[in-house]
Order: sequence, then structure tokens, then C-alpha cells
Amino acid sequence: MGLMRVNKLVYEGSKYYFESKEFDKNIILIEGDNGTGKSTFCNLIYFALGGEVPIFRRDNNKRHDEITSDSNNYVDLYVSLNDGSYLLRRYFEDNDVTVIPYERVVEKIYSEDKKTLFDEKVKFVLSEGKTKVYPIKRSSDAYVFSDWILEKLEIAVVELFYGYNTFKINISDLMRLIYHDQQPNPEGIYKKPDTNSTYVSDSELVRKAIFELLVGKAYSDYYDSIVEEKKLTRDKNLAREVVSEYTLLADKMRKNGEDKNVSFLQKEISDKEQQIDKLHDARQAFKRNRSGSNTINQDIDSCKSELIDCELRLSQLKENLVSAFNERYKLNVVRNESVSEISRIEKVIFSHDQLNLFTSDTCPYCLSHVNREEGQCVCGASIEEEQYERFFYTSKEYKDILRSKIKALSTIKTAYDDCDSEVQEIKKEIESEEKKSQNLREKLHEMLGRVDETVDIESLNNIDDKILQLREDVANLSRLLEIESKLERFQKDFDLASDKAQKAGLKRKQLEIEAQQDVTSKVNAFSKKYDELMKNTLPDCRSAKITLDNYLPSINEGLYRETSALVSIRLMYFITLMHLALSDESVRFPRFLLIDTPETAGIELDHLKQCIQQLEELKNYGVDFQVIISTGLNKYPESLKDNRVLFMPDKQKEHMLLKEKNFSV
Repeated sequence: MGLMRVNKLVYEGSKYYFESKEFDKNIILIEGDNGTGKSTFCNLIYFALGGEVPIFRRDNNKRHDEITSDSNNYVDLYVSLNDGSYLLRRYFEDNDVTVIPYERVVEKIYSEDKKTLFDEKVKFVLSEGKTKVYPIKRSSDAYVFSDWILEKLEIAVVELFYGYNTFKINISDLMRLIYHDQQPNPEGIYKKPDTNSTYVSDSELVRKAIFELLVGKAYSDYYDSIVEEKKLTRDKNLAREVVSEYTLLADKMRKNGEDKNVSFLQKEISDKEQQIDKLHDARQAFKRNRSGSNTINQDIDSCKSELIDCELRLSQLKENLVSAFNERYKLNVVRNESVSEISRIEKVIFSHDQLNLFTSDTCPYCLSHVNREEGQCVCGASIEEEQYERFFYTSKEYKDILRSKIKALSTIKTAYDDCDSEVQEIKKEIESEEKKSQNLREKLHEMLGRVDETVDIESLNNIDDKILQLREDVANLSRLLEIESKLERFQKDFDLASDKAQKAGLKRKQLEIEAQQDVTSKVNAFSKKYDELMKNTLPDCRSAKITLDNYLPSINEGLYRETSALVSIRLMYFITLMHLALSDESVRFPRFLLIDTPETAGIELDHLKQCIQQLEELKNYGVDFQVIISTGLNKYPESLKDNRVLFMPDKQKEHMLLKEKNFSV
């Protein structure tokens, strides 16, 4: 169980300022007339917590006049996260949050005789030596503000896989079920995501993950196990590919096609090296029997040594050529695949632009136009419009994909050309070394012709030829041994990766079962409380629950249609989350709600008051929590009057949330 509390809010700029009182109650009420700054108050809190508020951006079409016209402005949010207290400072037009720990100090003022307590002043003393600055936007694997605050709230940072995309859950995602923002049509339960790209961030997968992470006990471990299993499976597949590549390379290097492991190759190399040593001994015996000068022997030895080095270099170059051929072949395969993909995309673009065969209102069988009602498929089945339209792409989107593929093809072609150049260079070097080897052999043959007749030239040549052949065999076997050693090591890596991936899969399945059992019980508990709250706030509500499929409400078995009931349906959902957190310690929901002016969708005043009154039941648990709610004038139960900490009765300057610095009351 985690706890997040807002203790104080401060706005500071060159033109405007605001400083709240200390929030020392579990329910904080903000009362104000329309346009006085209630939504601004809630948005400032959300902004300080790393959220994106478009109206605070100067380049946005719809802007907040005071904040976007101000300069050097920032918001300070004093919060408590479990047992720690921190000042969160965020400047406008900035994407960092400064975090400074602080302590709450109470200063008591006594009379001169120290017997009478006159007053108590609360001070927030900052530990500026422990200041940290965290980025809001995630780039690569950087540690961001969201990671920090979720760590303090003991909520795991999980990574989701959505097709080929990965998505990390941030605090702004979880705030979609913590911040009940003001929506003209509150049909959607979740707050809308900050990002404009809703394909992944507002997918059902992400929305379900948000709910599960906030209420589920085992879901953090479950999502981590999914990430771990996919990572280990990817490692296993990579290890398999490496083993396959080295197996093919080893097969090409075996001259007789006989498959030998490391032990047999080592023994064969050792045997051939012993043969070389014996041949050297025999050769030395011929040299000792020779009469006359030793000069010719020295020249022969030097030439042979140079010839051996030349043959070794030639063997190494041929090995490099094989490796370069393999690399060029792989690049050629990738290049051909890319060209094929580009061709297919170009055909799709041409068909899309010229024929425009498919739209969201086209029958896929006869291609005729269908007058499709909103919320229904062409077949008549109920669907969600965002999911229905998601699979139809525009020409611009196809062309963006095409440009990306063309750019990738250019990179592949460059790599292929570089590899081809390397192949040509190696061929030239091989040709040069082969000529050099031939010259050395001819030179050696000439030197041997000048040896004294007492030397058995034919025997000496036979010995040298055998030595050269054996050295070449040893060099080839050594290269094959190196490949086989690596193959053996890579095979062990693959076996280990396979074992880890299998264990990760079993662990994921076990955690999935535990998580499903846990969330099923939580859904049942949620539905029971939600049914009670809905019946308390909607006269004609006979049943209310959430489904296991998507955790969204179903009122009267899905038949409820009254628009004004949407306020109750959404608000009671958020309040039920708080009930669940206060009654069950395993729930990760941080016992904090931010509710901005819920009087929308034409809700009647009495109905609205009855909805807000449900907050008072939260006090019965005897557990610390915080709800910050803003409402219109007198649009709340009288019993919450003492919880009001900010009152803005009209649009007079002295009653507005943000005060001008040069304005005197």
C-alpha cells in the first residue's frame, strides 16, 4: 500500500503568483465560480507531477493567458510519498523536475515567561544539498522522473510489448485513473493520454495494464516476467542464429567433409606437429653430412622460411575472403528483401491512391459503400470507433513507411558496396601473394640446384615439400579448431539461453495464473463496492459492475443510456478505486485522488451533491488518504464546508487563483 499526499501548492512568476495553505485534511475542497481557476489549480498539480498540460504551452492553439504570458514561472508542489517529503519544482516550457527533500518544522511562539503559547508556525525546511534533477521524457534507458516517483510509491516500472513496439508505464499513465479531469462528455472512464499518438498509449493493453498495476498484487511481477521471457527468447534466437552460421562456416572449411569435434582436431594437430619435428630432424641430418660452405644452406633456409610465411599469409587471406563472401551474401539477401518490401509498399500506395478500395465504410466483399452507423461494423456488430479505424492508413502514412524503407535500403547498399570493395582488395592481395609464392619456389629450386653433389637433393626436396604441406595442414586445422571451439562455446550459450527461456516461460505462466486469480478477486470486490455506490447515486440503477475483459463499467447489463448518468458512472469508478486501496493493503493505488469540477453532462445539482457526498464514507476506514476536489459555488454537500481551503466566489482580481504581483488587495 502506497500513499501520496499534496501538502502545499505554489506558483511563482514575474507577473503572477499563488501560494496555498498547508493541506492538513484527508478531503480538500476547492470552491470557485466558473473561470476563477479551479481547473488551473488541478492542472498545476498534475503539471508538477510530470504531466503534460497543452494549455500551458505557448505554442498551443488554446493557451492559458496568465501562465503563457508570464516569464520565469514555475510551480512548486510539496508532496509526501509514503514516509518521505519532497518539493517538486517544474519550470514552464521545461521538461525536467527538480526534487528536493524537506522536513516539516513547527515553530512555537510563547510569551516572555514561556508559559503561554501564542502561535505555531509551520516551516518547510529544504535539504538543498540533496537536490536531484530528473528528465520527464524517456530517452533510451535513462532514469526519469517517473521512475523515481514510482519507486517511492513502491510501484514497479513495467515494460509492455505491443506488436513490434515496447511501451514503459509512466506516472502520467497511472494518473489516468488517479486524476479525474474535467471532460465535457465524461463517457470515457480513463483520463485521456498526454501523448497525441494514441495507437499504443491508449490501447486496451495499456489501459488494462494501468488498472492491473494499480489494484493487482502480483501484476508487477507478471509484467516483469513477460519482459524477461521475451528478452531471453530473443537471446535464444540470436544464439541459435550464431550456432547456425558457425556450423555452415565449419562445414565449408572441412576439406574431406568429415565432422570432428575439438578433441579430435587437437589430437590431429598434435600428430602433424610431431611429424614436422621429425622431418626437421631428418633435414638437419642432411645438412650435417654436406661438405663445403654453409652459405648456400643459410640462403635455402631463409628462402624456405620466407616461402612458409608467404603460404601462411596466403592461407589467412583465403580465410578472410571466405568470411567476406559470407558477409556480402548476407547483405545481398537483406538488400533484395528490402527492395521487395519497397516494391510491395509502392504497389500498395499506387492501389491506395488510384483505386482507394478500402475505407472504414466499404464492404470488403463487393467493395460497395455502406452507410455505417457510428459504433457499428459494416456487419452490424458493435465496435469501438478508435479500434475500427486504426487499421486504415492514409497515403501519407504509407509514404512515410516507404521513405523509412528507402533510407534503410540506402544504408544496406552502402554496407554491401563496402563489403564488395573489401572482397576485391583481398583478391588482389591473394593474387600478389600467389605470385610471390611462385617466385620464391622458383628461387628455391635454383638454390637447390647449386648444392654439392654429395647432398641428396631429391630427398631434401621431398622433406621440404612434406614440411610445407604439413604446415599448411596444421594452419587449416588450427583455423578449423578455432571455429569448432567457438561453435562449441556458442552451442553451450544456446543451450543455456534455451534453458533460461524455458524457465522464464514457466515462471511467466505461473505468475499469470496468480495474477489472474488476484485480479479476479479484486474485480469482484470492486464490482461489489461499485454496485453499492452506483445504487446510492442513480435511482434507476439496478446493477453495476466492471467486466474482466476490459475492467470497464456495465450498468444494468449494458442497457443504461442516460447521458447525465455518465458523471456518476465515472466519478464512482474513481471513488471505488480509493475504497479498494483503503480496504486492502495489497492494492498499489496510492490513496490519492485529484478530482476537477465533475459537474458536466447536464447533471442535476442534487444528483451532483449526492455523488460528492460518497467521499465522506472514505473516512470510516481510519486510514490516511487524500482527495482534492474542486467544485462550483455551493455545488457540494454542506457537510464538507469545513474541508474548504480555497474560496473563489467571483472573477474579481482579489478572488482569482493567480494574483498579479502589482495588485494590492
